[in-house]
This record gives sequence, C-alpha cells and structure tokens, in this order.
Amino acid sequence: MVMPALIEGVAGLKCAATTANLEDVAPLIAAHQVQVAVLDIELRGGSALKRLPALCREFPGTRFIIHSGHSNPELVRMAQSAGAAAYVLKSGEFEDLLAAIRGPGC
Repeated sequence: MVMPALIEGVAGLKCAATTANLEDVAPLIAAHQVQVAVLDIELRGGSALKRLPALCREFPGTRFIIHSGHSNPELVRMAQSAGAAAYVLKSGEFEDLLAAIRGPGC
C-alpha cells in the first residue's frame, strides 16, 4: 500500500495498522491506541460513514479523517455530521492529507 509507506516517511508519523475491513477498525484502534484514524468511506463490511458516530463515541481521543475518492458535497457534509475531523480527497496532494493528520480535532 502506498499511503502507509508515504506516512512512514514523514518525521513524527507512524502508520500503526491498515485494514480494508470495517469490522477490524475498532479493534485496531483499541490495540494500537491510535491518535488519528484515516478511513475510506467504502470498506469491506459496510460504510465507514455509518459506523463513524459510534467510533467517535467509543474512541473520543481519536481524530477520524475520511480519505475518499468521492467529491460529492453531500458525502462531505455527512462525514462532518458523523464526526469526521476532516475530509480529504484521494485526488488531492499528499500534503493535504498530512495537514489533516496534523490538524486540530473535530
């Protein structure tokens, strides 16, 4: 995967885990005490947007960033309403994702 390798190359950042399965997200956050979770909207097992409010409640110390290929303004609004700290397009620059990772909380 390209994104974890890019993140590992940035001083002060570490990619603790990766998954394409929605059911693995909560256990991985708990196991690695994740500060920032970068999620795609579409994961095997369902939509991260539908699970995001529960994840925000379960892990109040974790900031959630949606990294998506969808530029639909309604999806951006839904992500923000669900608790996402940021919505970053995959078509954007890597620096946009880094800014969201380093940015303030919700």
